[in-house]
Amino acid sequence: MDSDTAVQLLKAQQQVWDHSFAYVKTMAVQFAIELDIPSVVQSHGKPITIGELAAALKIAPARAPFLGRLMRMLAHLGYFVENFKDGDDETAASYSPTEMCGFLVNDNPFNTVSWLLLANDPVLVDPWRSLSAWIRQPTTGGAAHNGKKLYEVCGEDPRVGKLLGEGTGRDSWLFSKALVAKCGSHFQGLKSIVDVGGNTGTTSKAVAEAFPEIHCTVFDLAQVVSALEPTQPNLSYVAGDMFQKIPPADAVFLKVSFSESYHTQSSHFREDCEMLN
Repeated sequence: MDSDTAVQLLKAQQQVWDHSFAYVKTMAVQFAIELDIPSVVQSHGKPITIGELAAALKIAPARAPFLGRLMRMLAHLGYFVENFKDGDDETAASYSPTEMCGFLVNDNPFNTVSWLLLANDPVLVDPWRSLSAWIRQPTTGGAAHNGKKLYEVCGEDPRVGKLLGEGTGRDSWLFSKALVAKCGSHFQGLKSIVDVGGNTGTTSKAVAEAFPEIHCTVFDLAQVVSALEPTQPNLSYVAGDMFQKIPPADAVFLKVSFSESYHTQSSHFREDCEMLN
């Protein structure tokens, strides 16, 4: 093997290693959320040392070095800035929050905490673990959760439904700010829109407030919208199944979120395979 080939193979091997240990990144972020590290660092007001962070989190001094390793990983991922003074070693580093850190702080209306916890939850991870066994089966069936779609699982498991509802709502908060600010011209001339799969109506509320001449209908499953009350005169909630019928309107609003993309990657893939059998 010549040297050029060896170098190319080493680069390819690096990518394979990255894929093999990719879960370390998501688990590090989950640990940070569970320990409430982002909130503590952001509220500290100045760079925080490992000792100060450990004290704030009530972590025993003996565990502080492990906390330092976690913070180095999170800094490498971009959630914190690692600060060193001249002559300091890595144990004396302090950490400052970045913009990414804000997405892990529960008090922020646009945080992605629920999404990240749901993404690592067994209800989403387990189907991928069983995919190779499922695809080898000669007959249909045998899928995780008995082949139920994500929104069906949410209807049966309030915990999962809560994570999904919070995740879509907070994602929609940030999205709606950009939508109204940058795409307002697209709403001109409309008298009504229906927000399909609109969850609690975060996006529709922003549109209804910015364009009072447009009536916005939030359309979602009964378990999502039945208990909700309109907060604006040009806003309403309708329960139903978008695969059966969608309320009439001048425009239909569809926003693809994590739940839809996950559903496409897993359930649709399995359904397409079953159609080939």
